[in-house]
Amino acid sequence: MAISSLAGKIIVLILLVVFSLIMSIHDIRSLEIPVKPFYASCFLVILAQGIFFRQAVLWNIISGLIFIALYFLLRWITRGHLGMGDVFFGLFQGFCIGPAVIWICLATETLTALAAFLIVYLVKKQKGIKMPFIPFMSVGLLTAFILEWLVL
Repeated sequence: MAISSLAGKIIVLILLVVFSLIMSIHDIRSLEIPVKPFYASCFLVILAQGIFFRQAVLWNIISGLIFIALYFLLRWITRGHLGMGDVFFGLFQGFCIGPAVIWICLATETLTALAAFLIVYLVKKQKGIKMPFIPFMSVGLLTAFILEWLVL
């Protein structure tokens, strides 16, 4: 791996971690995402991808569109239980990773969210629990990014 490619991956990883933390903390507190950090995250990740990985930028944009379409479909299926912030965070996810690891991201976030939900449900023993989903999406994103970096 070339030095510039390694630097690019590290910069995207830093952006991914910083903005995922900002949006996850905000989602935990208010069950919504902050608009300005969201726009900044998408812009900076695409800019970094464009500087270091020009040939992959189109694939990352396509990946973002795939994610947002999947989350819109999931929002429709669940009749609005998945928030619009979660749908838009999917765009950020796609900008960070390529289409090859979308399923790793989705599987990881689904399994971690399901495990956390079951634990909370067993402790509280009540229905209608509202949980922020972006922290789980961030875990899936980080897992997929690292696996894409190391394996592909």
